[in-house]
Amino acid sequence: MTNSLLNIDARSAPITKSDLNSETPFLDRYTDNLSETVEKNPDEYQVYGRNDEILDVMNSLLRKNKNSPLLVGDPGVGKTAIVEGLALRIYFNDVPERLRNLNVRSLELSSLMNEQEGGFIYKFKSIINELVETKGENLLFIDEIHTIMGAGGNGQALDAGNVLKPVLARGEIQIIGATTIDEYHESIEQDKALERRFQKILIDEPTTNQTIQILNSAKGKYESFHGVKIKKEALFQAVNLSVRYIPDRFLPDKAFDLIDEAATIVSSRNEEIVTAKDIAFVLRKRTGIPVTTILKDEASRLNNMPQRLAKRVKGQDHAIMEVSDAVTIIKAGLQNENKPASFIFLGTTGVGKTELAKALAEVLFDDENAMIRFDMSEYNFKGAAAKLIGTRKEKGNLTEAVKNKPYSIVLFDEIEKDQVGETHDLLLQIMDDGRLTDGTGRLVSFKNTIIILTTNVGAEKIRNNAELKGDIDKLTEREYQQFMESMDVELQTEFRPEFLNRIDYKIIFKMLVKSVIKEIAVKDLDILNERMRNQKSRLSYDPEVLDYLADLGTDANNGARPLARLINRKIIAPIADQMLRLPKRKGIWNFHISVNGKAPNNIDELLDKRQLVFNIQLLQPVLSPKL
Repeated sequence: MTNSLLNIDARSAPITKSDLNSETPFLDRYTDNLSETVEKNPDEYQVYGRNDEILDVMNSLLRKNKNSPLLVGDPGVGKTAIVEGLALRIYFNDVPERLRNLNVRSLELSSLMNEQEGGFIYKFKSIINELVETKGENLLFIDEIHTIMGAGGNGQALDAGNVLKPVLARGEIQIIGATTIDEYHESIEQDKALERRFQKILIDEPTTNQTIQILNSAKGKYESFHGVKIKKEALFQAVNLSVRYIPDRFLPDKAFDLIDEAATIVSSRNEEIVTAKDIAFVLRKRTGIPVTTILKDEASRLNNMPQRLAKRVKGQDHAIMEVSDAVTIIKAGLQNENKPASFIFLGTTGVGKTELAKALAEVLFDDENAMIRFDMSEYNFKGAAAKLIGTRKEKGNLTEAVKNKPYSIVLFDEIEKDQVGETHDLLLQIMDDGRLTDGTGRLVSFKNTIIILTTNVGAEKIRNNAELKGDIDKLTEREYQQFMESMDVELQTEFRPEFLNRIDYKIIFKMLVKSVIKEIAVKDLDILNERMRNQKSRLSYDPEVLDYLADLGTDANNGARPLARLINRKIIAPIADQMLRLPKRKGIWNFHISVNGKAPNNIDELLDKRQLVFNIQLLQPVLSPKL
């Protein structure tokens, strides 16, 4: 076949006389010869953990058609390293015969785009012509290939995409391209004629275990460069802490970045050992999170977990113990580590299901905001799955949230309200595989999350059981087993068996009695008192205030939910109004609340004649006696 060289406009070329002695002056000027680079220092370019991807590239190059691979993956996952690994294999003759004589050349985009050295299209077409003339000798790697799509416009007849399409279609050159997932969809995929000339190879982010192996294999290069020794614990923490605290970047790049910076700091202190604490110190500088928090291990996070949860969630000791036991099993590694643990919280409205999820987020992840909540009433329509995982043009609410908070509680509130069932289908994938593919083709891992579903299904049965049997804790083992079996029957009226069978733990929340409502009121008033102290005031109250709040702050259908509204309306709002009116004085304003009147026989807010009475007093500061 006769090669069809591209026509080049007559114009001055940025090639010197010495360049003309070469058969490929434009390739020499505007590409970096990766093959020569790896030959000079093979150890520097060893690639670990990407053997399958390198084989995929080799197999693509050996195809008859579509033999130009396009590596598509997030920034920092190692696309360039894969091409360097190919160049190294060629150097060691560890490739099929047809690939052994290839020079792998990386396009230098910065100099190619430099208008002072001639027009972009002129230079790019010259490079392509040299590749055509030396087919079988040179293989061009174009990193960030999306940046040259449309380049050379400005009224010129061709852009880089149109230069590539005919020669790729005729099989006259082979190239390796690399781009990000987002740019692939926004640029390459929009040009269907160009897209079909490539074989797309998706480069996933390596797992944490793979990244630890990659770092362990490469640490010698960093030790030699910085003159330090890197402990294995530092590698482990660089991977795991970067996943937890740097969610907007990708492995292995972000872990290497922590190792490099920590080694730099240790070397500058004239020390020799890089430890896990040094990694945490780098993260503290970046995030402001204390080193002690960063280095907190699972054992210390789980220490006294039932007691810590009970401080926030009142009257649900049975549920708290079941959740605590389950989390301990999970964190001890005695459950499948590649998928998230899943719970379904069953109970009437306002008994603490969502509050326990928040408390669990605080205990496990040091932040109650590490809970991602989805109200299922907002996803009860066809197409809800696309809203959760996204499309090529829009990010998914669920996948993007988990990508940004990989260590989190994911709460699907009132799961029964998704009558269409699209969320259920996504949850099946999450509970089976521990991951989802978003609308752009990116894999999002859920392995470090905990999935919690809440439901009111069976609420009437729980209410009736409370009336007949009293506290769940008082049931015998047989009675409890029978009760749970009856709850399973209730659940099967709303959910498919294959969905229910994948949920790891079913947790019952009991009805709240008056004594528990009073405990919740005390907790809420303590929080108010703490806020008032910051405003140089404080709160005190008679015991009858708690009876008043417990009587009017709950009902059978809404549990303790009315309590917060009642406290806000009857206590916080009046105090706030008075605080704004009080004169500024030295001392502390004490707001004491008492109750005027007696409770009626039948509790009803409209019939209840009790009133809260506020007595405001200025407490003078106690002066220390002079010595």
